[in-house]
Amino acid sequence: MVCCMIQADMAILSVQSQLVDGALGNAAAGFILARLGHEVWPLPSILLSHNPALGKAGGGPIDAGLLMSVIEGLATRGRFAQCSLVISGYLGDAACVAIVLDAVARAKAANPNCWFLCDPVMGDHGRAYVGATLIDAFRARLVPQADIVTPNPFELGVLTGGVARDRREAFAALESLGRRCAVVTGFSGADTPRAKLDILMVAEGQRFRVEVTRHEAAISGAGDAFAAFFAASLLYHQGHMPFGAAASMALWFAAAACDALIGATVASSREQLAILESQAVWGADLNFVAAQQCR
Repeated sequence: MVCCMIQADMAILSVQSQLVDGALGNAAAGFILARLGHEVWPLPSILLSHNPALGKAGGGPIDAGLLMSVIEGLATRGRFAQCSLVISGYLGDAACVAIVLDAVARAKAANPNCWFLCDPVMGDHGRAYVGATLIDAFRARLVPQADIVTPNPFELGVLTGGVARDRREAFAALESLGRRCAVVTGFSGADTPRAKLDILMVAEGQRFRVEVTRHEAAISGAGDAFAAFFAASLLYHQGHMPFGAAASMALWFAAAACDALIGATVASSREQLAILESQAVWGADLNFVAAQQCR
């Protein structure tokens, strides 16, 4: 597979957090998408000095009126006809939900082939870090409108109302979301090997699984990076093959690229994703782990 995925005539609108120092949200996804050949329109839902997990951060949410004016400015110029994908990540404030949905509606009206990828960033490791209003909005408004969803195991449980104990239950939970493509990252069930994590995907009725290396260190931003890797590869392949096949190729690439990125981060002992340092690996051809199609 060639990892030069240049799609210069189309763009990705990415609505996520933005850090001045660090690699979360658009600070991670924006670089990855651009490095892999996509024009990116980064729209910050919140602007922070650094990752709050490292200590109290300065900054805060971007005014909803300002964000809407940006969307309207893009629409006035007719730019949504060139939008191939809208990504939503960490929103932080329920006021962003209407802005994301407005952008998705405009993009799909101007380009019926545009997709909406919703990374329902709500929490991790058994803890929610957004409020109940935003969680309800993910369940009732954002995920039902998404073509693609990429929750972690905690978020999948929040969306479906139960904790998946093994791969079978996780696949069933993904299918219950009713989306064209649903992926759960970092899953560890009763049948997952001890030194591995599963990435499970349901795409147009097919089930796929990839095992990746389990790292004990907590890596902030890995989900943001995975969604970006997956989106870049899916957009590249969807013009050449059916959606299910393109999604499986995207799963292979995202799993291998994320594994390389996290491995480089752990080896560097950095507090942030080692995106710049590892780009020579994930920005080049990788040895892909074949996705196992499950029945």
